[in-house]
Amino acid sequence: MEHPISNSSSTGILPSYKNPPVNEVVCGIRFQTPEKLRIPHVGLLWGKFRKDYPNIQHASPIAAVPGELPVDNTTGLPFQRMWFINNSDDQLIQFQFDRFYFNWRRRQNIYPRYPHVIKNFEGVLNAVSNFFNEFELGEFKPIECELSYINHIPKGQGWNTIDDLPKVFSDFVWRQAVGRFLPNPINIAWHTGFSLPEKSGRLIVNLKQATRTIDKTPLFVLELKAIGIGESTNKEGILRWFDMAHEWIVRGFTDLTTPEVQRLFWEREDNA
Repeated sequence: MEHPISNSSSTGILPSYKNPPVNEVVCGIRFQTPEKLRIPHVGLLWGKFRKDYPNIQHASPIAAVPGELPVDNTTGLPFQRMWFINNSDDQLIQFQFDRFYFNWRRRQNIYPRYPHVIKNFEGVLNAVSNFFNEFELGEFKPIECELSYINHIPKGQGWNTIDDLPKVFSDFVWRQAVGRFLPNPINIAWHTGFSLPEKSGRLIVNLKQATRTIDKTPLFVLELKAIGIGESTNKEGILRWFDMAHEWIVRGFTDLTTPEVQRLFWEREDNA
């Protein structure tokens, strides 16, 4: 379901946290696949990133439409998605014939903040645009932008059972009243969307339960994903869209979680 909400490109200080639960940030662009793009070009592109991203890995292709794998029109074979990964394993570049992404991932390190992420993304954007020009692949034509923040909220960080759900999330409640037939749920999942201003896309919110791999700790995964594009698809217009999407994600996260858990566990700053 999708709910239009008022334009919150508001004035004032953006909410800020000293210890946010951000586990991963993804920003990228889906673009029109160039007819001249071939598999050997991917190796040439990696050469431009290899110094900082020396490790490579295959990954399953991403479909623009769920269930429909992107395929090469000539061979009918699925597109390949490649990961270029740095030695710290906390940053990677993803490239597929119709999209690219920059990811920051938490690896025993603190979230370096949005300016760091968007600067690295801008570097990838510049490299891909120059790559198109250098090898005469045609015009780089963005179709859709994406900015995702994936937050991990482990057991003990404001909650211990499903009954504690409203202590963390402002809009979600499960009350195990006396005499109720159903027991506590085994898991919780929630999905909704909000329109971004000026028909520039949508903000999708997903909440689910999971288990942390390294220590089997139960956790809530709260993902806020902005998808869309602005009126201008030049570099300046793209970066403006990402700044707007970042504001909506930060304010949306603050709107969805309770002030108590924000201050006790994520150290929301008093002036924010």
